[in-house]
Amino acid sequence: MKRHFLLLLLALVALVSLVAGLVSSFATKRSMEKLIMERAANRLSIIVWGFNATSSDVDLYSYIEFDYEVLTVSKNGFPVLQYGTAVINPSDTGLRRIDRKSGSYDFSLTVKFDAEIAKYLGPVRVAINLSAAIYTALFAIFGWIFIGIVANPVSRLADAMVKITSRNLRVRIPLPRRNDEIRQLIGTFNAMMDDIAETYERQVQFVEDISHDIVTPVQILEGYRQLIERHGEDPKLVAEFLKASKVQLARLRDMTSSLNVALAQERRRRVERAEASAITERNVVYYRELHPDLVFEARIAPEVNLPVAPEDLERIEHILIDNAVKYGRGGEKIEIILKPEEFTVRDHGIGIPEKETKAIFERYYRTSEACRKGEGSGIGLAILRRFSEEYGFKISLATKLGEGSAFTLRFQDPNSRR
Repeated sequence: MKRHFLLLLLALVALVSLVAGLVSSFATKRSMEKLIMERAANRLSIIVWGFNATSSDVDLYSYIEFDYEVLTVSKNGFPVLQYGTAVINPSDTGLRRIDRKSGSYDFSLTVKFDAEIAKYLGPVRVAINLSAAIYTALFAIFGWIFIGIVANPVSRLADAMVKITSRNLRVRIPLPRRNDEIRQLIGTFNAMMDDIAETYERQVQFVEDISHDIVTPVQILEGYRQLIERHGEDPKLVAEFLKASKVQLARLRDMTSSLNVALAQERRRRVERAEASAITERNVVYYRELHPDLVFEARIAPEVNLPVAPEDLERIEHILIDNAVKYGRGGEKIEIILKPEEFTVRDHGIGIPEKETKAIFERYYRTSEACRKGEGSGIGLAILRRFSEEYGFKISLATKLGEGSAFTLRFQDPNSRR
């Protein structure tokens, strides 16, 4: 990967250098063309003036580039004199000619333009090419360093992932010294591997413990079965077998329950955390707009996160707030309180009879008051109880007839040891 990146970078730098060189050469050539022609015109003007001067102090030869220019002076169409050693071919397209007239004399300065441009442009092109080569080398060096900074940690990460198996979950990558996104990526990978290794080891240990404990009841039951086969159906032996079977089956049943609890706890450990403050604030706004005739008093602690999937927390809050709206009418207000690890919805409505406080969590059960009003389907609180079993939060109910009800959910971090 590093080699491919470097080749791509070198190709890009070479292309940029080529384009920059061509543009620079073109711009420099245009500037030199203009400068050379301006200088030639100025020198011809000085020559014309010196030729007509009364004094002979002007050295006309010093104003001619002999190798690249030829000065011709004519009078009435007849050549008078010529200066310059350049070989001029009239058919050459690389010539430029400047004419001046002074009295009866005609002055013509012919310039071998391409040759003079090449004289000046050659060193400039050398400088441009040398600069492009230097920049290409610098880009290659720094590009190689940059690619190493980016690609080496990613390569180590890929190599580590290849080595990961169920028997090798302790693969970790040393954190680079730089505090950047690569370090954050590697740190996240190491943390993920720590969690996976811990979970896997915990599951292996649990399975080993359960397997060890299951062996004993099975061996006891198998031993009694073999005794009965050898000695026949002795009533005393059969009674002992039935008694032992009852005890050992109870042990197996307890182990199955423990296994289900452990699996539920492991599932809760992996659940994401919901941004409860934002979700609760959004729900309060929704219910205030939906029921403007009710007063919703919200006390929401900032930045509260609860160990529940966000979409399930939405459903939980809707269940409790909707019930408070149904059975809290007639009261002063509905209170919605969010604290770290705790959520409460309190109404000041009809309340729930004490004898029905446990039954309300049964599916399709409705209180006598709800039946009388024809409200509700008896499903919401059953769903809430199922969520409590899945996520491990506790539900408490404080209620009094004629004064209202308060449902409180108490959450606990599944990774804590409390």
